[in-house]
Amino acid sequence: MSKLDDFIRDNAEAFDTELPPEGAEDRFLRKWEAGRLRVRIFRTVLPAAAAAALAAVLLLPQAGRSTDWLRGAGDSPEGIYLAYMEQVSAAWEKAGPDEILSAQLSSVTEEAIPLIDLLPDELGDAEKSAILREHYNTLLDGVHNLLTNAK
Repeated sequence: MSKLDDFIRDNAEAFDTELPPEGAEDRFLRKWEAGRLRVRIFRTVLPAAAAAALAAVLLLPQAGRSTDWLRGAGDSPEGIYLAYMEQVSAAWEKAGPDEILSAQLSSVTEEAIPLIDLLPDELGDAEKSAILREHYNTLLDGVHNLLTNAK
């Protein structure tokens, strides 16, 4: 326990000398209810934004992709990953302060562990590059779709 907890416990009689002022309970209940409302809104808006972002990515046509967002990235896995990160950075700049769009972009682009780090060492650079290019082009299709539809 902290020193403050110890002090309060040791001197409890000094803190229990007066009743709360009239109306304090109502005031505390109003604040508590307001906090619960914010939590409910946060718990519904964020998952809805994430679901919309996921739907945008999954519903894009995969066959016949006309845009290679990573052209000019070269054939190295590192070059493809860096080009993806540049595209993501540009998307965040375009999104600006829009909280819902930012939440959607976050759900599409953020990776707990980047795919480049998850690919087995047994794969050659050409195979890794093909996997990364397909994966990140799919994500960037979704990012482009979000940015286009948000305006």
